[in-house]
Amino acid sequence: MTRTRIPALQADEGEPSVAMDVLLAAGWVAHSDPSANCQLVAPGGAARLVFQPESAAYASTDVLWRVEAVTFEVGPDEALLAVPAKPRTWSATFTGEVPVELIAAFLERLVAPDGIDRSPTDPTPTGPAALAA
Repeated sequence: MTRTRIPALQADEGEPSVAMDVLLAAGWVAHSDPSANCQLVAPGGAARLVFQPESAAYASTDVLWRVEAVTFEVGPDEALLAVPAKPRTWSATFTGEVPVELIAAFLERLVAPDGIDRSPTDPTPTGPAALAA
């Protein structure tokens, strides 16, 4: 098999399984419908990936991929609450033209077991953080 490397900015959409395999390897469960739309759900159900090539949303907005997460913020008396106090949600969407390898990189970071490290590593901001300062 011949492999070809091209700059990410010049890549086309690619094969959807490249991104989905990242989540399947992390224990997410796939559900699909007869029209080729697919959802992958995280263990515990706190997040999902929706791949929707045959949906009205894709036809009208060009959003082919949607990642959604829901967590629940609770106060210090968490054990006293029967129902979590406040849902916290976020979503990320990708059009059909985004190279699947970039979506896979996003998903790899999403399921990374070490999470996100927000501790500062350098007191002098660089990159986008420096521009915002």
